[in-house]
Amino acid sequence: MPNTSHETSPTPPRRATVRGPSRPGRVGRRPGETQSRQAILQSARDLFAEQGYAGTTVRAIARRAGVDPALVHYFFANKEGVYEAVVHDAVGLMDVLESFIPGSKEKLAERLVPAYLELWEGENGDSLAAIYRTAMARGVSDDPLVASLNPDQLIAQLADTIGGFGSQLRAALILSQLHGVVVQRHILKLDPLASASLSQVTSWLSPSIDALANP
Repeated sequence: MPNTSHETSPTPPRRATVRGPSRPGRVGRRPGETQSRQAILQSARDLFAEQGYAGTTVRAIARRAGVDPALVHYFFANKEGVYEAVVHDAVGLMDVLESFIPGSKEKLAERLVPAYLELWEGENGDSLAAIYRTAMARGVSDDPLVASLNPDQLIAQLADTIGGFGSQLRAALILSQLHGVVVQRHILKLDPLASASLSQVTSWLSPSIDALANP
């Protein structure tokens, strides 16, 4: 007699759904973004120095950096944004001066003169000089780099260190001397100052700074 009982066939195994790796939220910049951003900034520094602010375009910056112009807009929005980023880097270099001002006013020149002048030597100096030329060409009196060369905060800090009668004016004169050397040596590149060694400039300039710090 045939078996009429119904055997329940085993349920076929459920096919697993293969899922790709979960996508984490974006944290930081993707690989390659830092290099692209730095390439854009270097390109902008070079072009601002060569062509000036008015003569530099976003397309030219992108072409020099080897990236699509859309990437310039992605990082900086527009040309003004690129300029502000380049200036921010340059101004950041100037901030290191604040650490050399406090201390004995008798040794102020010994600390301040080399620190200020060395900022303009080498690669950092090339960047600072390029942006300084751009700022001057733009004719913007409140440009952040121009302001950073003779800022109220730095003058006030220097005046506190040297003290005495006319400390604010004397502090401004100290910074103006340093600034004047930089303009002739690194911006205009006028000899004999441009070709003199850093140690020569420091040794001859320091007594003048000391005289203003200790009248």
